[in-house]
Amino acid sequence: MKYTRSTIFICFLLLPFLGFAQESSSSNKGNNIDQLLELVPIQQTLNDIPKDLEQQFTQNPFGISASKNEQLIELFNEAYNADSLSKIAHKNFKENFDPSYSDSVLSILDSEAIKPILNTEADFYTVQGIRKQIVTKYELEQDEPSQERISIVKDIIDQRSTKESEIESQTILFRSLVIGTDAISSKLSLSETQIDGVLNNFKNRLQMQLENELVNNYLVMYHGLEDEQLKKYADFYATEAGTEFKESLNEAIHTAFQEASDRFITNVESL
Repeated sequence: MKYTRSTIFICFLLLPFLGFAQESSSSNKGNNIDQLLELVPIQQTLNDIPKDLEQQFTQNPFGISASKNEQLIELFNEAYNADSLSKIAHKNFKENFDPSYSDSVLSILDSEAIKPILNTEADFYTVQGIRKQIVTKYELEQDEPSQERISIVKDIIDQRSTKESEIESQTILFRSLVIGTDAISSKLSLSETQIDGVLNNFKNRLQMQLENELVNNYLVMYHGLEDEQLKKYADFYATEAGTEFKESLNEAIHTAFQEASDRFITNVESL
């Protein structure tokens, strides 16, 4: 194909604008990803799971000395610092989430049907939300949810891989605490086989109790929201874009916990 001088001149004139357009598109996708993370209460997960495990080990389940256990908990809180976890999770999500899905995911999550669900999730563990839980639990005791409602809630849990993701997260933290307890104590000296046995027992217990806990929590959380809204929410996670979003988000959470776990174990072993 033959180019005239005027054609080449026009191309050179357009190059800076084409580059700007590409940069703007990339910037927009980056902004969309930031908005996605603002819509989803990822920080709540990063805060709550460490707190739950910390409370369990505050009870000193392995019976090590009180001073050693206090030191263990202090190092645990330092390693699983909320701000640090958030930065790692956000960084990992941005690195792994396919930005080509950002527009479609954002449009769905920010829609009139779905955004109230996300707002409800974010409010659930606030002071006002906890007060509301008490009233809602009483209402559900008086008027039990239908089997259809329970099925819808279970579908959301399944489509989001909520149970599997939480088991993975809790196992990462629990393993670090077991290894940390063993390292800080002069008495335990647990073998790899013993540690694996403790972890397997922990995971088996979680498998049995977590589903019922999640269903009950979600029934309370979503109380007052329409069935059709919740069905659309579950359907979203069954789509290609929803799957990409879910998997990237769960992976970001697990990565944040794993990095904190490695840091915690290193700090304990270096004492």
